[in-house]
Amino acid sequence: MTGSNQTPGLRGLAASPRLRWLVVVLVAVVALSVGLIHRFDSTEGPSDAVSTDASVGRPPPTYDQQRRADVTVLVEQWARAVRTGDVDGVRALMDPQADPGFVEAQVRRAAVVPGVPFADFDYELGDEPETPVPPPIAEGLAAADVWAPSVYLRYAVTGPDASPTRRPVSLVVAERDGRWRLVDDADLPEYRRHTWRGPWDFGPVAVRSVPTAAVTSVVVGHPDREQFVAEVAAELPSATAAVTEFWGTDWARDGLVFVASSAAEFAELTGSTPPIDVAAVTVSDAVAGDGSRPTGQRVVFGPDAASRLTPFTVRSVLRHELTHVAARARTADGTALWVSEGFADYSGYRNSGADFAQLAPTLAAIVAAGGPPTVLPKDEDFGSGGARSSVAYESAWSVFAFVADRFGESTLRRLYEALASEGSADSAFASVLGLDRDRFVASWGDWVAARAR
Repeated sequence: MTGSNQTPGLRGLAASPRLRWLVVVLVAVVALSVGLIHRFDSTEGPSDAVSTDASVGRPPPTYDQQRRADVTVLVEQWARAVRTGDVDGVRALMDPQADPGFVEAQVRRAAVVPGVPFADFDYELGDEPETPVPPPIAEGLAAADVWAPSVYLRYAVTGPDASPTRRPVSLVVAERDGRWRLVDDADLPEYRRHTWRGPWDFGPVAVRSVPTAAVTSVVVGHPDREQFVAEVAAELPSATAAVTEFWGTDWARDGLVFVASSAAEFAELTGSTPPIDVAAVTVSDAVAGDGSRPTGQRVVFGPDAASRLTPFTVRSVLRHELTHVAARARTADGTALWVSEGFADYSGYRNSGADFAQLAPTLAAIVAAGGPPTVLPKDEDFGSGGARSSVAYESAWSVFAFVADRFGESTLRRLYEALASEGSADSAFASVLGLDRDRFVASWGDWVAARAR
C-alpha cells in the first residue's frame, strides 16, 4: 500500500512502461560509461582486464603509518616556522599543555635562526624503535595519544657544509581533536634521549662569513664574543692557506667555527666536557670510508679562549684545528692522540719562528733535569690536566718535529697516514722510516735532549 508521502518502490516503477524505459536507458548509459572509463584506463589487454588504477586494492594506512605521516608534516612545519622567524607559526604548533619553557625557547630560536646562513634546516623522523613516553608526562597531557618519535635536526651552513649533518631531538608530541602538536624537547635520560643544542639555542648570534680559497668559511658566536669572532674570521684565510701548503689541496679548504660563550654551550657543541685548559676542539661525524667529504666538521672555541689566547696562540690553535679538518678523511676513529694531536700541533706551529724551549717549555725542563723521554705519550695523559697534560702535548709535537727535521715533511705526511690508518705504530715506523719502535723512540729522545739543554 502506497501513501502520498512515500517514495514509489520497484513495484511502482515496474507498473509504468514509461518509467521502465527510463530505467533501461539509464542502465545502458551507466554500462556505456563504465566501458568508456575502462577503455581509457586500459589501452591493452582483454576487455575484462582489471583496472590498473593505483588506488584500487590499496589497503588504507595503518594507525602507525598515518601517525607517522601526520607528525612528519608537523615537524616540517616546525622547522619552516623557526627557519623563517614565524613566531605566530611556532606558537600555533604548540599543544595547549606544552611546557611553557619549551614554547618560549622555540620563540627565541625563531628570532635567532634566520640570522644564520643555513643551506638546509629541517626536521626528519628516524627509523629507530619507538621510545615509551614516561607515564607522568602522558597522564598529565590527557590527550588522545602521546608519542615520542625518533627525530633528527638536519642542517647545513652555506659555504662550509657541502652536505648536511643530523643531530638528535628528544621530541614529545600529542594528538587531540585529530591534530598533532608539539609538547616538549626535554631530555629523557631514562631512555637515553637527548636534544642537541646549537649556538642558536644559546642566545642571539654574531656571524661572520669570509672567503677562504675558492669557498666561504663561517664563524658563529654571540654578541659578547663578537670581537673574538671577528679576530678568528680575519685569521681564517691565512690559516687555511697555511694548512693547504702543508697538507695539500685534497681537502675542502674551508671551516665552520663555533665560539661558545659558556661551559654548557661548549660541552653541548663538542659532545663532551673537555678539560678547562683546552682552548678549542674539532668535532666531526664518523667518516663514511668511501672517500667522501666528512660531514659535521666544526671547530669549537671554548668560553675562555677570547680572554686567554694571544694573537700568536689564536693563529696556532686555528691552524692546529683546521689540520684536524683537513686530515679527518685520512684519520681512523681511535687513532692514538699522540698521533693526531702531535701532527696538528706541528702544523699549527710550523713556520712560527718559535724555538723548542718556547713551544715545549715543560718538556724541556723535565728533560733537562731527568734525561730524554723513553716512551710515547698515552691517551690518558692528554686529558689529565696540569703538567702531565702539557708534557703529553709537547712530547707529541716534538715527535713530529723530530721526523720533519730528520726525514722531511713529505715523509712526515706519509708517516702520519700510516699511523692514522688501521695499522700499528710498529709497522708504520718500519714501513715508512725503516726503524723499529725502540730505535725510533731512542732517536727521538736523543733529538729532544739535544734541544732541551
